[in-house]
Amino acid sequence: MGRWYTQCAGNLPCGLLEAVPFVFVAFIIANIFGAIWLLLRENARNVENIGNNKGNKQIPMNDNNINEIFLSTREALKTILPQASNKDIEKYEEQLSKVNNFDPVLIIIANQNWINQNTYVNYQAVMYSFATNNLQNNRRRDEDSLSIFHFPNLTELYTVRGNIRMQYPNAFFDRNAQSQQEPIGTAWILTNVAVHKSDYAEDDSFFVI
Repeated sequence: MGRWYTQCAGNLPCGLLEAVPFVFVAFIIANIFGAIWLLLRENARNVENIGNNKGNKQIPMNDNNINEIFLSTREALKTILPQASNKDIEKYEEQLSKVNNFDPVLIIIANQNWINQNTYVNYQAVMYSFATNNLQNNRRRDEDSLSIFHFPNLTELYTVRGNIRMQYPNAFFDRNAQSQQEPIGTAWILTNVAVHKSDYAEDDSFFVI
């Protein structure tokens, strides 16, 4: 037994010396992976903090920001009324500022050919009917513009259209008529007034029967 102990004791330093390189390499590898993990965790925290800061960031509101919100209404008016002066656009903007967001607005662009055939006085008479039809006590839906008409809903808008069609049939283009009767104008429907994106479209069949 003493011989076996002597042999093992003699071999023990050699075994330790042989194991040291492997332990050292394993230690270095463990430290490298540990450092990489810490870096990745810190980077993830930074990204999360940046996202939270952006989400909580408050945009200061000033006159420029407010004007940008309402620019789409002006742009819609300029698209629908390209010949209107800046003064007229401002007047129409003031009129539209009193309209509830989702109330429909009828905008009629005069057809000069119809006016040439029927006179401007008759044109004004038709526009006056659009402004007052179905209203009482001298109320108007156009604020004397004879161009922009505010309705509480689409049902009333097209009810008034039907009434005007019966009252002034020559204001409408009849595709079945032999004579080439001009429509009195072009109709645009504007909705979502005074919000970031105003919706508007031309109703090309409004004055067609």
